[in-house]
Amino acid sequence: MNYLAHFALAGPETGLLVGGFLGDYIKGRLENRFSPEIERGIRLHRAIDQYTDSHPVVKNSYKRFDPRFRRYAGIITDIAFDHLLAQNWPRYYNEPLESYSASTLEKLLAHKDMLADAAFQSASRMQEHNSLAHYGQLEFLERSLTYLSGRLKHTNPLIEAYPHCEEQLPSLQEDLSVFYPELMAFSDEWKQLH
Repeated sequence: MNYLAHFALAGPETGLLVGGFLGDYIKGRLENRFSPEIERGIRLHRAIDQYTDSHPVVKNSYKRFDPRFRRYAGIITDIAFDHLLAQNWPRYYNEPLESYSASTLEKLLAHKDMLADAAFQSASRMQEHNSLAHYGQLEFLERSLTYLSGRLKHTNPLIEAYPHCEEQLPSLQEDLSVFYPELMAFSDEWKQLH
């Protein structure tokens, strides 16, 4: 899952929210590098990623892509799922996506001292462009794939994946409709146990 899902699954607790965001930036052992609340959020992020990557519905989603994109199917699926989550936001959450986006990024950036430079820059860009609120637009998919293609250190076909990804959206929507409620239940249970 990508930023929108990680934020939503973290819930309103600031530590989980900040840690959930940092999960993409912090690698390796935590060893009290952050407050217990933020480390809990990073662990939740990692648990969500592990659950997602091993889920049979998601594995089936990966198979929907042409062989030349399969190596990147996880990245493409994460972005497509966030796009579809944004489009179907009212099905899962009561707060409108526009206000959720603004309040979440405001809360995150209020704790900028806890964010590494790259994480702070990314959060600032998201706030400046109100990007979470625009995840449901098709342009988000194309821009995200183009951006990630340029960020990867090796040659990759992500920039060419958009038309194929768009074609797969109805099938991916079916997958997400089955998978996301299960992921929500997993996240809620994880938060109760940890």
